[in-house]
Amino acid sequence: MSEDLRPLTDLKTEAGDIVGQVERTGRPVVITRHGRGVAVILSLAAFEEMQTRMETADLRRALAEGEEDVRSGRLLTHAEVARRHARPTRG
Repeated sequence: MSEDLRPLTDLKTEAGDIVGQVERTGRPVVITRHGRGVAVILSLAAFEEMQTRMETADLRRALAEGEEDVRSGRLLTHAEVARRHARPTRG
């Protein structure tokens, strides 16, 4: 996997080659500076899949929290929610 580590100078001079490598291999490339990873280049498909997984995980967490609120009796009536979100009247 060492071919998936590229120094920052390669990004400056060989960006097209790095993008081609990502497309060819389907693996992300880690850009390093002074031997430490600082950035990742990955395919658009991999990025979109990662975004979808994160959004799904966030939604599952929110649903679990909501279910726990219901089980614990932490509920609001419609009127209570409306009052909390009502805009103050100007006058």
